[in-house]
Amino acid sequence: MIGRTRGHGANMRFLFGSVFFFFIIIVTIGLFVYYSLYKHWSKPGDARFGYEISFTPSFEGKAYTLYLNDSLLYTGSPVDTDTVLRLNRFAEDNALLVVEQTTDRVSIMQIPSRGKIELQLKDGNVTTVIK
Repeated sequence: MIGRTRGHGANMRFLFGSVFFFFIIIVTIGLFVYYSLYKHWSKPGDARFGYEISFTPSFEGKAYTLYLNDSLLYTGSPVDTDTVLRLNRFAEDNALLVVEQTTDRVSIMQIPSRGKIELQLKDGNVTTVIK
C-alpha cells in the first residue's frame, strides 16, 4: 500500500511537534541572551563603572601593597606620581586596604561608589581624597 497509513500520520504529528518544541527552545534562549546583554547596556553604572586610584608625591620611595576587598591590586613603590590604577567596581561596597611593606601597617578605607581616589601619606597614615 503506497499512500498514507496510520503510522505516517503519527510520524507527521511527531515531526511537527518536535519542530514546534525546537522553535520554542530557540526563542527562549534568544530572549535570555538579549535580556542579559540589555541589562549591561542599559545600566552603565552597575557593570562598567571604574575607579581611578592615584598616589601623591609623599609615596615616593616607600613600598606599599594595595588590596580592593580581598584582591591584590598593586605591590611595590609607585614609580612616580603619575601612577594611576584603573579598575572596575567589584561590588556595591568596597574597602581599600593599604599595607606598608616594611612595617606591615594597615590602613583600611571605605571607598565610595563614584569618583577618583587620591591616596595621601600624612605622618605615616594613609588617607584618601575623593575627587
